[in-house]
Amino acid sequence: MLFKKLSISLITVVSLVFPSFQVFAADVILGGQSIGIELDYEGVMITGTYDISIDNRPYNPASDGYQSGDLITQVNQQNVESISELMESVKNSVEKNQKIMLTLKRQNKTIKKELKFQKKDDQFTTGLYVQDGLTGIGTMTYYNPETHHFGALGHMMYDTSLSSDTTIKNGTVYNSYVKKINPSQNGNPGEKIAEIGSIEIGRLYENNNYGIYGQYTNLSDQLQTISTASMAEIELGEAYFLTVLNGHEVSRCSIRITDLKKQNEPDVKGITFEITDEEVLSLTNGIVQGMSGSPIIQNNKLIGCVTHVDINNVHQGYGLYIDWMLKNDK
Repeated sequence: MLFKKLSISLITVVSLVFPSFQVFAADVILGGQSIGIELDYEGVMITGTYDISIDNRPYNPASDGYQSGDLITQVNQQNVESISELMESVKNSVEKNQKIMLTLKRQNKTIKKELKFQKKDDQFTTGLYVQDGLTGIGTMTYYNPETHHFGALGHMMYDTSLSSDTTIKNGTVYNSYVKKINPSQNGNPGEKIAEIGSIEIGRLYENNNYGIYGQYTNLSDQLQTISTASMAEIELGEAYFLTVLNGHEVSRCSIRITDLKKQNEPDVKGITFEITDEEVLSLTNGIVQGMSGSPIIQNNKLIGCVTHVDINNVHQGYGLYIDWMLKNDK
């Protein structure tokens, strides 16, 4: 899956005593780069079905109970984790004239179903549309030089086709190139249109409510080191975030912080801000999808990252405190 076409962008859309816990100040390497993310399913997901002909009769797998969101985990009790493994297992079974039994994961249930197929010459067709991963575009928040960990997005990356109790944790992060910006409008947030590159930055090991986390293996030596701020140090007023608006170039976007929530435990939307940068607004007209993870800086310290856009006022956005992001880097 290294060769990509245009991919979706990531940001969460919303409508309309500082904590006793405090992370000690840490020095990290500042992000802001556009990244491409691939999350790996623990199997192969069915995304739809289509009509085929078996014994000259029309057939659709939906009639046998196959559903979008079903995760194929085994073929004849052999584990499969990719489309290539699925096709190889099915091909081997066809060549041996074996009945093909699939093991499916649907929400918290395990289901076994026979896979019917149409065979013509050396080709066979199953009537299933499948995919073996989820891709998206976001922004890197930080790299930790001590642990070689990285954190990005500031929120979970998830697939709406899967059940709410299914979390995809493993995957890979690549470089990304922003081709254009579709500007935001109130009621309709815009997005970065970007391509995922082939340069691997690192592997993911965690995908939770406060971001995606991984171990980096490829890092430029031209990046800036910055201290992180505790929640008690953050003030209302001027700040900025870093993000890519064109190509690979990291741009600075001026903002004004208008509200800071007092949070005693990890939570989202602690920082409320509005974009004040007229040059950026002329390109984006507000927060756009793909800005998730953009690091927010105030008084030369990393204070958090962009996570949400207000769908009713796209000039306004929300951020996650860096304290919570670091705490949830496990």
